[in-house]
Amino acid sequence: MSRPSSTGLPFDWMESRRAVERPKIDRARRETMYRAELEERAALLHRLGFSRERTRARLLANLDWDFGAGGPLDAAAVEAIVERAFGPATPGKSAPRGKGGPR
Repeated sequence: MSRPSSTGLPFDWMESRRAVERPKIDRARRETMYRAELEERAALLHRLGFSRERTRARLLANLDWDFGAGGPLDAAAVEAIVERAFGPATPGKSAPRGKGGPR
């Protein structure tokens, strides 16, 4: 027969012990996850031949759809993600060649 713990619960694992800093850690991990997802989506849209403007608009629309107002990332963060995915703007640079297109 098990002995009750000091709180009166029969098993130690029935007591919830959360670290004080856990919400801050979870918030940072979620933001990192959302940022990685948007970076992957921006890279995919770039490979599919989307323009910077369409990619930016699509990512912002996805954030708005998922979170409404006050999502985890703001427009400046999305802009930085798009700039990293597309690289520095070079005048005259065309979109990536589609599969089977002319060389």
